[in-house]
Amino acid sequence: MPRYLNPHQRSALNRISPFVRRASAGMALVAAFGAYAQTYAITDLGSLGGSFSMALGVNARGEVTGNSFTAGDQAPHAFIYSDGKMLDLGTLGGTSSYADAIDDQGQVFGTTYTAGNASLRAFVYANGKMTDLGPLAGASSHAQSVNAAGEVAGSAYIGGSVSLHAYLYRDGSMQDLGTLGGPSSFAYAVNNEGQVVGSSNVPGDDGAHAFVYRDGTMQDLNELTGAAEAGWVLNSARAINASGQIVGFGTYKGETAAFLLTPTASAKANVPAPENANALGIASR
Repeated sequence: MPRYLNPHQRSALNRISPFVRRASAGMALVAAFGAYAQTYAITDLGSLGGSFSMALGVNARGEVTGNSFTAGDQAPHAFIYSDGKMLDLGTLGGTSSYADAIDDQGQVFGTTYTAGNASLRAFVYANGKMTDLGPLAGASSHAQSVNAAGEVAGSAYIGGSVSLHAYLYRDGSMQDLGTLGGPSSFAYAVNNEGQVVGSSNVPGDDGAHAFVYRDGTMQDLNELTGAAEAGWVLNSARAINASGQIVGFGTYKGETAAFLLTPTASAKANVPAPENANALGIASR
């Protein structure tokens, strides 16, 4: 307290000090809230002439992709929104197309029908052109995820459209990732390292196991984590980040539960040893 105050002034200051401190604290709280209260401006992206549109992805350049009904609500078409305009990406000859993702180069990935709606194919749209990513010996394919390098993960029918297999599209070709021994597999995500995660049927089991595909091999995440010993069955891996962390869902003590897998040192070194099955750790619940 300043020494030049007389006793009466000091007494008055002592009485009001608690209120000043409270007011100062309140003002600081308001200031802090104001500093962190992000606000947003709404932009109506419009439609392709129909009564419905939905945005599903945005890249670092602010380009948006999604789906919209065309005039008269005849069919949904994939679109890209850039520089204030929504562009119809068209189809591969069929009535409909569906966008799933857009990368930072402005390439759009999705699914579209071919002529006569004969089959559903995964596509990439780039430089004003929609390109068929091709099937895996079957009629149809579906794009699910794309990374910064333009590699696409998804699923495609094989063997006369009987079973779906996970695939990775890179360098202009679609690679069949196989299964964990069952008839079908499904890819849901690919990270920037080209590692793919998803789910696959296993032999003699109607259920599915989560997998990671890396270094040219599909691996059962249940085996890499010692899931059974921990009381888990990891059913499906849905996303993987640049650090190799994987999220998904499985069964734990009879209930469906979310999981997070984090690579351990041996996984990062990429030398999982047979005697050490815990190449990945399941986050505790």
